[in-house]
Amino acid sequence: MNRPSLAAAAFALTLALGAGVASAQTILYTFTGLRGAVDTCKWFDDDITDRSISSLTRQTDLLYNRIALPVGADVAVRGTAITQQGEQLVDFHVNGAQICTAGEAIYGPTPTPSASP
Repeated sequence: MNRPSLAAAAFALTLALGAGVASAQTILYTFTGLRGAVDTCKWFDDDITDRSISSLTRQTDLLYNRIALPVGADVAVRGTAITQQGEQLVDFHVNGAQICTAGEAIYGPTPTPSASP
C-alpha cells in the first residue's frame, strides 16, 4: 500500500517540475512561420539576397511549407536568435512541428523611437 502512494507522489512531483521548466507564452498576432529551428529563419532572413540555385531552391521550399500560426495558442519558446538586420527570431512547437518566426509574434511589436524635432 505504501508503494502506490509513493509512486503517485513521485509522479506528481515530476509533473510539477516539468510544468515549471517551460513557461507558456501566447501567440499574439496572425503570422506565418517557417518549419525548423531559429537557425532556419536566421539563414532565410540573412541570405534572402543570395540568388544561387541552391539558395533559391531552399528558400522556395521553406516558403511553400510555411505554416499559419494560431493566434491565442500557448507555446514555449525554445530558441532565440538575432538576424544581421537586428530582428529577433524565436522557435517553438505548434501542433507537433517545430516552427520559427519573428519575435513579434510572441512579444509584440518593438517600439520605434520617434525622430528628434
